[in-house]
Amino acid sequence: MLGQRHEIARLQSDFYREKFRKILRWLLMTTFIIFILIGVIAYFVFFQPTVFYYANTIDGRILNMPQPKS
Repeated sequence: MLGQRHEIARLQSDFYREKFRKILRWLLMTTFIIFILIGVIAYFVFFQPTVFYYANTIDGRILNMPQPKS
């Protein structure tokens, strides 16, 4: 009777250990992905493309405008 309980306890312990390690791997992977996405967002915030402004006349001609100094 006692041997069967120990066997069940060992099987449960192995099961939970395996699931813990699987969840830990997923957690590390998602943390890595989060840091990559934070880096991408920071890149888009700090390195915005230059905005080109233009004007047009009443008859539809496009006029060049000087670029603002940043």
